[in-house]
Parts: sequence; structure tokens; C-alpha cells
Amino acid sequence: MLFFSTLCIGLGIYPDPLYAMLPYPVDYVPYTGAHVVTQLQLLLFSGLAFFVLLDVLRRTPTITLDVDWLYRRLGPTLCVGIAEGLARAQAGIGRSASSLMSGVLKALHRHHGPQGALARTWPTGSMALWAVVLLLAYLLLYYL
Repeated sequence: MLFFSTLCIGLGIYPDPLYAMLPYPVDYVPYTGAHVVTQLQLLLFSGLAFFVLLDVLRRTPTITLDVDWLYRRLGPTLCVGIAEGLARAQAGIGRSASSLMSGVLKALHRHHGPQGALARTWPTGSMALWAVVLLLAYLLLYYL
């Protein structure tokens, strides 16, 4: 901020670098007596108008609902609606996940439970046969 304020004051005092950037030559001198008096008159009369009209410009305690309506009325209603919709979606997803997990657990119990096919003891010979079949399949896939 210090750099830009210094740049602003410097260009206000010495504006010739800005005039040099313009595409056409400029013969404007900003600090003549007429320019300075005109700008001071504008500044002083605007300050005078402010202090004369200070009673009219006094703040009144009112609420103006223009864009504020969006976050005062529509915003909370919209947020409540979205929250309710998300709560219903979460409950539905929870029920779906619960029924899915129940089905998965039933399938696991059917195969791995006490009466399941994978709970039985297998003879060593059939396990050795399956190991050979899997190794043969691996070798075929590897060399093809």
C-alpha cells in the first residue's frame, strides 16, 4: 500500500510519464492557476453542501429489503428445504446400504457358514489338483 500510495502521489505531482504513454502528443498543463482554483472550488463547495445537508443525510433506522430479501427470507427457506432433502436422501441411502449389507451378509453366511460349501473340509488330493490347475492357467496366460 505504501508503494502504491507513493506512486499515486508521485504521478499526481509529476504526471508527465502518463502523458508520454498516450498515442498522441498532449499539450496539457494540469497545474495552472485556473485549474487549481477550479478544483479547490469544487472540493470546498462539495464539503459545504455536505455540512449544510447533514441533517437531511442523517441515518434513519429502517430496513430496506431489496437484495437483502435473498438472504433474509429466501435464504433460510432454501437452506431448510435443502437440509430436509439431504436428510431424506441420507435416510434412503442408509436404508439401501443396510439392505445391501444384509444381503451380502446372508450370502456370506450361506457360503461360509456352518452348512456352507466353503465350510466343509476338503481332501488334500483335491486341493493339490486345484493348485496345479491354477498354476497351469497362470503359465498359459503368462506365455500367451
